[in-house]
Parts: sequence; C-alpha cells; structure tokens
Amino acid sequence: MTSRIVVVGTGTEIGKTHVSACLLSYARGQGRRGAAYKPVATGVTGRCEDAERHAAALGSPYVHPTFAYRKPVSPHLAAREEGPPIELAAIRRRADELGRDAGFVLVESAGGLFSPLGDALTNVQLVECLLPARVVLVAPDRLGVLHDVGACLRAARAAGVVVSALVLSAPAVADDSTGSNAQELARIGLGPVAGVFPHASVDAEASQQVAARVWEALESTARSR
Repeated sequence: MTSRIVVVGTGTEIGKTHVSACLLSYARGQGRRGAAYKPVATGVTGRCEDAERHAAALGSPYVHPTFAYRKPVSPHLAAREEGPPIELAAIRRRADELGRDAGFVLVESAGGLFSPLGDALTNVQLVECLLPARVVLVAPDRLGVLHDVGACLRAARAAGVVVSALVLSAPAVADDSTGSNAQELARIGLGPVAGVFPHASVDAEASQQVAARVWEALESTARSR
C-alpha cells in the first residue's frame, strides 16, 4: 500500500511548505518515487506557488489543488464566498489517484491543524480522511512555540490524531529563543523533535541532513505499528 504522509502545522505561515519541499527533495535524491499534493489553497490566481515548490523539489509534474480559491483568507471563508465547498471525499479520491504509481504521497494542509475548512470541518477531519498516514507537525523555531506545540499536541490527542514526527522550521528572522526550542520542548515533555530545518535552500546540505533524520523517524514509526 502506498505510504501517505500528511504535513500539518501549529498555525499558518510557519514553514510547512519549506519542510515539505525539504522532505521531497531528499526523497528525490534517494531515488524514491513519490507524489505531492496540496489539496486546499487560498490566494491562488493561477498556479499554486506551494504546489509548484512541491513539484520542483520532487522533480514531478505540477498538481493543482482540488480546492483553490482566489482570496487569501481562511479556507472556510474563501469556500463560503467563492465556492465550491471543500469536500473530503474528493480530496481522498485525488490522493488515492496520485498514489497509484507512487511509493508515497505527501499531502500538505492549508493553515494549522485546527484551521477550519468549513462550518463544522477542520484539518483534523482532513487528516482522518487520509488515514492510514504518518502525521508531521511543523512549528516555527521562535518565541511562543512552547505554548503552540503544547496546545496543539494536547488538542490533537483529544481528537484522536497521532503525531508521528514533530519538527521545527527556522524563521526568516531569529529571536533569542531560536536554536534552543527543540531542547526545551524535549525537556518539558513535548518532544522529542525529529529535526530542526534551517533557514536555507531545500537542497542545502544542512537541510538534507535534517530531512534524512525526519524520514528515518517516520520510517521507524511505520515499522513500530
């Protein structure tokens, strides 16, 4: 069965696409056949920038989001104003199609894990519709991440979502906490952190080294099931 990886975040604009591209670039370098899919996107007037970054990193054809909206707002607001409404069944079908000739499918969500996709729909339900999957939770390596990760992990457990790997992504502008958050998350019982992605190109050696560790963590999780 095709392996499915779902990349979610503690919020929006926190590095999900960068992490996804790093993981995809590493997989490409290892000769792994895969597919990448951003099912929901807003602020799209032509081709989706995130999907283009996925395709470039993996060296695969561009895959347009199933639900792409022009207005750069929360997906549930864009869907309400522009239509059509987001349908999980359509996303599942497309993910299955992409996985037919691939060893893995990486799916990147829009916004945070609990961002709304409809009046009674969040990315939690998106994850559920894509199970079985390994879930990567991305958080920014900056001040406030201890709260955000703690709140998100607790809410995820309450919703029945199992996070396979927690990763951090370095912000464009570091603060005094950047570089120490991974250790602190582990110290207060919210780790371990599988990797901290640097603010560097996806094919930089440092980025690839972190991607390798995250892939190993994901594979270890799969073997333990």
